[in-house]
Formats: sequence, C-alpha cells, structure tokens
Amino acid sequence: MTETTKARYDGSILSFQQKRGQESSAFFLPFLKPDMRLLDIGCGPGNITATLAVHVGAAVGIDIQPRSIAAANELVERTRIGNLSFREADMTALPFDDEAFDAVFFHAVLYHQDHPTLAGTLAEAKRVLRPGGLIATRDADVGGNILHPDLPGLRIALDLWQRWYEHGEPDALHFGRRQGAILRAHGFVPVWTGASFVNHSADAETREETVRDAFRSLSSLGPKLIERGLATQVELDAALLSWEAWGRELNAVYLRCRCECVARKPAP
Repeated sequence: MTETTKARYDGSILSFQQKRGQESSAFFLPFLKPDMRLLDIGCGPGNITATLAVHVGAAVGIDIQPRSIAAANELVERTRIGNLSFREADMTALPFDDEAFDAVFFHAVLYHQDHPTLAGTLAEAKRVLRPGGLIATRDADVGGNILHPDLPGLRIALDLWQRWYEHGEPDALHFGRRQGAILRAHGFVPVWTGASFVNHSADAETREETVRDAFRSLSSLGPKLIERGLATQVELDAALLSWEAWGRELNAVYLRCRCECVARKPAP
C-alpha cells in the first residue's frame, strides 16, 4: 500500500479484510514448504499472513497503514503464533536484505497501483526474493463478478468503489486476468494461474452480512465520493436501494471474482 492509497484508506476496508483468511490464500498453500520464509506485502490486519504462517517457517507482513499494523500486532498477541511478525513499511522501499525471502505474497494490492508504483513494487519484491523463489498474487477482475438479480444499482455500487481508487485506465478493471502477463513483463516466470470467487451469498446469514457491509461501506465512502465530485447523491441512493432489494431476494447471488497467479524468480 503506497502513500497515495494510504490517503484513501477507510475503516470499512479494514473491517472487511479482517473477515477473510483461509479462502484468500488457499491457491498458494500447495506451493509452500515448512522451511520457507514468506513476506506478505500489503498485509492489512494480518489474517491472511497468519494463515500462511502455519505452512512456512516464518511469515512477515508489511503494510504502510499504521491502523492495519496495530490490528495485525493485536492478532499476534491474541493467537500467540510464534513465527509471525509485522512491521510498518512501504512496499516500494522494503526494509529487507536482498534475497531474504523464499516466497512473496500479494492479496488485493497490486491492481490499485499506477504504472510507476506497480513497477517499483514488483522490483522490490524481486530484489528480496531468492533466485527460484515464488511470488503469488490474487487480485480483482471486475468483469468476472456474478450477480443475481443483476440490478442496475448494484453495478453502480461496484462502480463507486472503482471511482474511489480512481483507476485512470480501463485495463485496471481487468487486472486479475492480466496478472501472469504483468509478472512476466517484470521478469518473473508464471508457473500456475487460476481463479476463485468470494461467495457473498452462501446462505441467509452471509447475504445479510453482505448487505450490512455494503451499507456500511457506502455510508462511509459515499459522502467522500460526493465531496470529491466522483458520485452523486442520486447514485448513492440507487446503490443503497438496490442492495436492500438484493437482500430480500431469497435466491440472491453475489460471487466476486479473484484471479490468481504463482510465478518464480528465475535462477541464474
């Protein structure tokens, strides 16, 4: 997470991150070994890092957001996971020696970045990764989301999030499917690609939680978007009404696409 993203950071994001762990890292677990040292870049509150720590020798999480690192350190105190640690750091200037890690992990971090930040981040990841080490990325692809009923206001709600991050290029919305090509362009060799969905509609309780999360995030971000001229009150009201209608639908579906890629740093 860069300083630019840090300025846009919101408490609703942290709340959502704290709910995800196992499902966010499942694709990478078969590649991990007990003697590995792993770095989770943009770790948020550390739930995913903690899941990864069980499968490696040591797991370190970094994030530029102090609030996230505070939550992550509370997680360490609560769980007493001995091989897990966190520190505040900028992903474009990692405070680690060259070739210090066997694996680097990114979850929902890279697609927010502009080209210079993305290039700097991947260069740093490559620097701290040993030759032959693994890099894993899991990120959004807006075109892959599945909604039913596909109400116009729901699409507005998803679009409001994209406006918040101010993606300047249309390709950013399809970042997930391009991860392999992006990693290859920055000197890595992809060895596996795939995709999975975050299921926001598994049962009645999950659907209710999804609607609560949507209302909480839109209520928090909405006024900021309006203030910056990125949304109107009409759009915000339409988004909220559609989430309310979606929540009343017994057969409602919301599957959020996450594309996944594992690549290697070439050995000499």
